[in-house]
Amino acid sequence: MWGFRLSDPYLSTIYDLLHFSESGEWAHHLWVLTMELINEYKIDVAVTEIMAKFPRWRGLKHINDPLTKDFADGQTHFDIFKIRMLAGLRVMTESRIEFLETLLKRYEGLCKANTYDKTFAWPKHHFLTHMIQDIRRKGVLRNGTTRTGEGMHQEVAQHYMHTNFRDVEPQIAHRDEEQEAIARTRMAVDDFFRGAHNEGAGDEQEDADLRKDLSQFRDGSTRKIPHSTIPAANTSDSWVLGSALHHGDSRSYEEVHAAGDATFHNFDPRLRGFLGRVFPNEFLRYEDTIKIEVFRCLYIAYQSKDDWHEGEDILRCHSNWYNRGPRYDCLIFDAADDPLACARLRSLVRCQLPSGRIVDLAMVQLMKQSKWRPRNTWDGCLVFDEHRDVEFLLVEHVIRGALLAPVRPTPTGHPHLHYLVDVVDGDMFLRCLNSVAHVCN
Repeated sequence: MWGFRLSDPYLSTIYDLLHFSESGEWAHHLWVLTMELINEYKIDVAVTEIMAKFPRWRGLKHINDPLTKDFADGQTHFDIFKIRMLAGLRVMTESRIEFLETLLKRYEGLCKANTYDKTFAWPKHHFLTHMIQDIRRKGVLRNGTTRTGEGMHQEVAQHYMHTNFRDVEPQIAHRDEEQEAIARTRMAVDDFFRGAHNEGAGDEQEDADLRKDLSQFRDGSTRKIPHSTIPAANTSDSWVLGSALHHGDSRSYEEVHAAGDATFHNFDPRLRGFLGRVFPNEFLRYEDTIKIEVFRCLYIAYQSKDDWHEGEDILRCHSNWYNRGPRYDCLIFDAADDPLACARLRSLVRCQLPSGRIVDLAMVQLMKQSKWRPRNTWDGCLVFDEHRDVEFLLVEHVIRGALLAPVRPTPTGHPHLHYLVDVVDGDMFLRCLNSVAHVCN
């Protein structure tokens, strides 16, 4: 390329997050070194069990047996290797670039320390020195991503391995047609047996319905929430309640559920007390009936601190989610004294008061920041202690979802500690980073 007039090959390239970072630096070097250390210290069984029990999160692949698989896709490595979060932000401000520059210098110093007899001398590692220059000249690294179509490349590669390696295009096309026909047949059979057993599409279909309703509503049209008996109070809310479970009144619900679930002990008096404190002008009396509807899913919209566009989280509070056992997601809520106030979502309740006012409430277990720290702590390590008591919270105070992973092995005397995972996306990374030390905008 140097032979072309006015040509500069360096200006035509950009740091590739997929092949240089996720499938390169991490997959071929750091992940291999990590597995060697895990096997050396004979903690492979413990690591596998901990990762299998890691909380589920929308958009994050759940990896049950990471040490026994040779991952071929960059997405899986990215789900494990989240430390490159800052480099992958959608918007890069000057303060973010300066902080990234600081982190790269620290990382290079750790690599040169050669702590584990690992030499970081390979071309893809060298490209880290050009990362800042690439961002300044060509914009964010997403502009040059090779992730687009990566899944199709893997599928084509699998088909290619079943050819005779000559005149492969017709053979790949034929095999792809066969696989598509098999998939459609399988789907038709599954739909038939689901209908024969009177089974609905379940949560997946409801998710699709709610996403459609929410998008229509944001476009200004009228929405209808599936299976909702009590209508939403306001069509301009930033949240939607889904997966309705029960409707009735507060006293009857307590009678049915309090015996089997401590969450609902004294449900009616606690509910009346909370509503009386928050809405004193309602003048709730003991004999007044409070109509309620209970839900198991919360769709919450938020403004991302990464690119300031709207994001959306789907939070579950289900006793047996997809027959995998209980799933009670966590959230961040607005609190005057804590920029990262966290809680675990236990139930969602829509109340219709005697006056006609409709209020959406979340039943949560609060999490308080703990002073406990692991022996090998890290920058921005945030530990929360989960309380057992359940309290009410207005849904309008929920900011977004949060992923909190239990501390394993469980520390003595601290059975309910959780790490706040700050690398699920760019927004969460910046929220946690700037709550600990405001270093970039």
